[in-house]
Amino acid sequence: MFKNYMARLKGIVGDKKSMEIINNALVVISAGPNDFILNYYDIPTRRREFPDNYGYQDFVLKRLDGFVRELYGLGCRKIMVGGLPPMGCLPIQMTSKSQTVMSRTCLEQENKDSVLYNQKLEKQLPQIEASLPGSKFLYANVYDPVMDMIQNPSKYGFKETKKGCCGTGYLETSFMCNAFSKTCPNHSDHLFWDSIHPSEAAYNYLGNFIDAQIQEWLKA
Repeated sequence: MFKNYMARLKGIVGDKKSMEIINNALVVISAGPNDFILNYYDIPTRRREFPDNYGYQDFVLKRLDGFVRELYGLGCRKIMVGGLPPMGCLPIQMTSKSQTVMSRTCLEQENKDSVLYNQKLEKQLPQIEASLPGSKFLYANVYDPVMDMIQNPSKYGFKETKKGCCGTGYLETSFMCNAFSKTCPNHSDHLFWDSIHPSEAAYNYLGNFIDAQIQEWLKA
């Protein structure tokens, strides 16, 4: 899709200007949660190949390394990579690992996995940057602001942090949230929109938090 965008951009502004735009653009990468939630924790596609979670983390990071290097080869120079959120506190994860709805709590091991992965990612990005002349990488801390919203909901005006606004809020996500789904009366009361993704209100807080990181990074 990015290559298609580049082709369209060249058709509009020409080769030289399009490369100037791409060289100066801030590329934001949000990757990882689906790799763990869908391919490792809930649907064990990769767990057969990587019984050790630490080995799977390294596998995901290696794939990410290759991906950002490909973007660099296409002309991207300023790249921000987001870390993992506290995956153990996502509604779908609490639901899938609890015997009853009432007993749903954050899964500490999955949160620990998120923290360890983020530490590895934060350490890896400067190494990638050093190997790619003219590149600039930023690690975006997503875990801490989301965890703060979970632990201190009233600070952000949230009344519900354990289920999404869409449907039951326990399992629905993606196509399961559609025009026929019931939603909560006040979306801004909920930290999560569905069982995985934050609500618009949560994204506003998260966006402001990350924007502050970007501004400091661009000044450096």
